[in-house]
Amino acid sequence: MPPGPDIYTSMTALYSDPSNVEGTTYAKRWKRHEWSQMVEKQATDAPETQKIVMAIHGGGIEPGTSEIALAVAGYHPDTLVTSIDDLGLHDFWLFEGLLPSGNGKLHVTASHYDEPIATELVQNARRCISLHGCSDTQANGKIQIGGLDLELGDIVLEELTIAGIPAEITTNEKLGGDLPNNIANKTKILGCVQLEMGTSYRSSLFGTNTQPQRKKTTNTQFWLLVGALRKAMSRVQ
Repeated sequence: MPPGPDIYTSMTALYSDPSNVEGTTYAKRWKRHEWSQMVEKQATDAPETQKIVMAIHGGGIEPGTSEIALAVAGYHPDTLVTSIDDLGLHDFWLFEGLLPSGNGKLHVTASHYDEPIATELVQNARRCISLHGCSDTQANGKIQIGGLDLELGDIVLEELTIAGIPAEITTNEKLGGDLPNNIANKTKILGCVQLEMGTSYRSSLFGTNTQPQRKKTTNTQFWLLVGALRKAMSRVQ
């Protein structure tokens, strides 16, 4: 979360600025599940994946959130090899700043995030974990848990506590993620879990905390976090 107000009042405004070039200034990555039923005379309908993990300020905007989001969705952030933990694969959305510096200018707050593809993905989902970065002062040594999905929020807190990762339900209004127009709250249940992680904590998850190397140097603490969040997601429908 960069200091000061956003430069762009919406994603529409960001995309409309000709100085922002997809593939150079920023990148978008997403995956939507396949839903099919191919078995002849199947007795019950095949279930549909209805969970999504988001890093709406990924890449260099809030460093580390892209890599965490991919892994929580079930994809290795470097190789994209799928997880073998039997906890499922989830949809994901990443918007990533690619600039060598100054990626904070690409930050559009979640309640102004009118990105059409991301919106469609979220509206198709029942559950959402949205990953964000905040300052160390804001984090106060813990992952700050917000959003309107209180059931999943409590489960996330429980799983993080079991894993020995300091976390709490946030009381900081700026980190609450509880505005109905927060894009991550536009799920079918009108709620999400928003996680705000401090700068130092995110840095500690990687051997080399640079944009090219983060995905290649994930460490034990990274996978401890990912495992806790994947377990939490597996406990809800």
